[in-house]
Amino acid sequence: MNNTDLIARMPKVELHLHLEGAFTLEFLLAQIQHYDPGQAPVSLEDLRQRFILRDFDHFIETWFWKNRYFRSARDFEQSTYQTLASLSQQNVVHVEAFFSPWDFAESGLAAPEIIEATIAGKLAAEWDFGISCYLIADLVRDHGHQSAGSRLKDVKKYRDHIIAIGLGGNEARYPARLFADVFTEAGQSGFHRVAHAGEAAGAGSIREALHLLHAERIGHGIAAVQDPELMAELRDRQIPLEICPTSNLMTRVVDDLAHHPVRELYQEGLLVTINSDDPTMFNSTLTNEYQLLHDQLGFSLSDMRQLALNATHASFLSPEEMHRITQSIDRFWQPVNLNQEA
Repeated sequence: MNNTDLIARMPKVELHLHLEGAFTLEFLLAQIQHYDPGQAPVSLEDLRQRFILRDFDHFIETWFWKNRYFRSARDFEQSTYQTLASLSQQNVVHVEAFFSPWDFAESGLAAPEIIEATIAGKLAAEWDFGISCYLIADLVRDHGHQSAGSRLKDVKKYRDHIIAIGLGGNEARYPARLFADVFTEAGQSGFHRVAHAGEAAGAGSIREALHLLHAERIGHGIAAVQDPELMAELRDRQIPLEICPTSNLMTRVVDDLAHHPVRELYQEGLLVTINSDDPTMFNSTLTNEYQLLHDQLGFSLSDMRQLALNATHASFLSPEEMHRITQSIDRFWQPVNLNQEA
């Protein structure tokens, strides 16, 4: 088995994936054909061309364009189901997925409808494909801190399925400190807490997420390289970083892969995990992310194994489930000579 096959077949855990950016192209094409047949692309390849992004503004424009084709609760249920089916085909055994059920109000759907539909899709996929999925409700900075409390209230009764709250969006315009109270309330209500930080803003954004939001994981976090003291804190506390290399390239957060700090963060002993963020939007997959690190940044097969273990240990799984997945990763790599590249 060559390295490409090993990376494709290795058991994987994903911790930073947005369901709204991880739909399958097959699903979206069917949606466009249903809702707007006169504007439907003639093929999957034509639709794929729609997601060749020029810059961040084009990413936002394309994001809102595809949102137009999510108009019913069943759309969210089916998209979640098909997304998890696609992940299982990459041998993703566990995913902790962000979703923001408040982003589709103009379609006339209330958040509880979308939440319940998403849960239904995830439960069906877990049953059919053996993948496990935890949901993270992304409060989204850009919606403002004034509404964050009511959004937390929306998700409280779904605590059995929504494991955490998250905070995405514009770090500079809506700093973490504005959301400290709602994150405190979330922690008191039993939710884990995660936050995007240090993606497009500096190291100070990460510090606020750690010290004011008490975030247990940091989404992206690549700006940590700007601050040696912060790097030391992240390493010493083993705070997981949810790093998404292709996403950072596509949104121009980093100029090119050669300048991406993932290698430095990993070599410095930080708890690095690898993720795909919005894989369909960025024409990538979690498998591709691992392959990219192996082919272009010198990550070895031993590193591939360690990164998969890192994601498992950084997850919110129970100790029993974490042990089970760790064992499956060890069994997969046991017959492979990790000291000699294939």
